[in-house]
Amino acid sequence: MTQPLKELSQELASMPTTELSNLQLSVLEELGVAILVGKQGRAWINRRVRATTYDPATTFQTVQKAHEKLIEAKRLLNEFKGAASKVGFKEDVRLDAPTPYVFNVIFREDAAIKNVRDWKKTASDWELIIGGVTAVAGEKPEDVAVVGAQNGSIIYTLSAAPIVTKILATVSKHISGIANDYLDFQLKREELRRSQMMSQAIEQDLKRQEGERRANAKEQIVEAVKAIVPDAKPEDLTKLGKAIDRHIVFSEQGGDVDFVLPPRLDENDKDYDDDLAQTVDDVRKLIQEYRAEVQKTKLLTHVEEDEDGFED
Repeated sequence: MTQPLKELSQELASMPTTELSNLQLSVLEELGVAILVGKQGRAWINRRVRATTYDPATTFQTVQKAHEKLIEAKRLLNEFKGAASKVGFKEDVRLDAPTPYVFNVIFREDAAIKNVRDWKKTASDWELIIGGVTAVAGEKPEDVAVVGAQNGSIIYTLSAAPIVTKILATVSKHISGIANDYLDFQLKREELRRSQMMSQAIEQDLKRQEGERRANAKEQIVEAVKAIVPDAKPEDLTKLGKAIDRHIVFSEQGGDVDFVLPPRLDENDKDYDDDLAQTVDDVRKLIQEYRAEVQKTKLLTHVEEDEDGFED
């Protein structure tokens, strides 16, 4: 790989994509450019180089096409922004939420709400999930406010106390890690099959390792939450365990929890509080770690995919 491509690859990898919410990344996916930014972009560059056995002319044309695709996506976004502004949409919409700790629960794919029965079951599942998380946090489920609802995939926007958000973000991060472990094992199997190194013994060993990781995953999540709430009661941890089970099913069905980064506090504000500022920073860090896991899932998903539309 030549120096310009190395520099491009490094620049892409250093992009702060964890500043983007999952919903914002979904917009880039709809525009067909999510695979061209951040670590996905770096992986895309590396795959293009391998695919062309590094022919400089072909690689340059491919990268140029990708650049044009990004320019077109930017044009479309600006066009949409202008049109939305004309009909009254504001760039910075503040939700009427009791706290700045807001997250979106997204019901899509097999987790979509198609009828009233699905609606009832979903409400019951999320009552259990929120109930388990708030119990450990020492909060009440009714203190988690519904501050917005949107159609399409059906999105509920919730607002909660910082401790509840920290615990839910921790649980969500570890569940995304479980999904990534599964994808890792799938890729290992495929690589071994392609290289004709797969044997029945290796296959069984991989299945054993995967099973052990999944079996230990719930315990690891509970331990991570106990690190946040060391004095959690055993009965509340039992509720949390049930909440984790429902959350795992929700995620496996394609549902998503998308956390909004709470704004940092202004040090120059007269009401600035060091402890509150630290809480905000802690929550922001957890959310960004969760987003990194989600983006890793997308990266692993694209490893073996061929990007149509960028080939001659």
